Amino acid sequence: MARGIGATTQQMEAAPNGAVFVWCNGNTDYAIHLARKIGRDDLRIESPMWLVERWRGLELTGVVVDHAARLTDEQWNGYLGSLTRVRSNVK
Repeated sequence: MARGIGATTQQMEAAPNGAVFVWCNGNTDYAIHLARKIGRDDLRIESPMWLVERWRGLELTGVVVDHAARLTDEQWNGYLGSLTRVRSNVK
């Protein structure tokens, strides 16, 4: 996996305010640090496992999956389901 080319930073910068950012693995420390570094404390950083049911019942402003994530079929299905919970007027 190529590192240091800025793709994750670009994704975070482009994410809607308050969006969920799904990191590429379960160790979210780096992603949390990066989000803070670029002034995106509003992002909710989650592991790919969040896509398996944890989005149900929530109102979301956006869901962004890190470019380096390698999701399972179950996680991809969860991602598609989570998009149905995205509302543009959530505060």
